[in-house]
Amino acid sequence: MTRIYFTMLIGALVMGAYFYGVNIGRTKCETKYLQNNLQETQQTQQNKKVIHDTVYKTGVADIRRILFDRYTIAE
Repeated sequence: MTRIYFTMLIGALVMGAYFYGVNIGRTKCETKYLQNNLQETQQTQQNKKVIHDTVYKTGVADIRRILFDRYTIAE
């Protein structure tokens, strides 16, 4: 009779360890996903800031000069 209880106890411990491991793995995956998402969002915001600063600091004459230098009628 004690062997049955001991076997059931070992089985319960194994199942508990399995579900605990699954929970830990899921939590680590969610944390990594959220960190990557935050990093991509910050990178996107920084890129937008650089682009907006460049656009606002560039005047119409500069834009015309840049376009004239890059694109000619021959192309």
